Amino acid sequence: MTTAIEDSELNTELQELYLEAKQWIADLDFLDSELVFLNKLTTILPLPTDRKKDIKKLAGVEKAYIVLKEEMLSYLHRLEPLITQKNEDFNLGLIETYTHLKWRLDEVLHDCQTVKNSVFIQSKHSLTDGNLTLKDN
Repeated sequence: MTTAIEDSELNTELQELYLEAKQWIADLDFLDSELVFLNKLTTILPLPTDRKKDIKKLAGVEKAYIVLKEEMLSYLHRLEPLITQKNEDFNLGLIETYTHLKWRLDEVLHDCQTVKNSVFIQSKHSLTDGNLTLKDN
């Protein structure tokens, strides 16, 4: 059995999806500045093996970030006409895409946090040991 959804309820739900997707873009913009900072910090780590490992992890996060941001912007463009035009058709794929994007965003943010913790721990040890010198890049 299916139930009819009022147009106003549907519009409200679509607007909520849109606003959350806009917040995701803001989160990714913040992540972008985090990645720039972490890339700079990894260049001054004293141990080349640790530096290479973290740089490789950061490159993976950056690659995932770029693809994810593109897909999120595409998702926003799919939502816009559904909110502004009443006669647009959509299917459950919209919700599946939302769920998938949300999961991937959480994963990218978690991966970035993991690398960030690693870089900060190494930097802290290097500062404590007196091995870290900051340079302007």
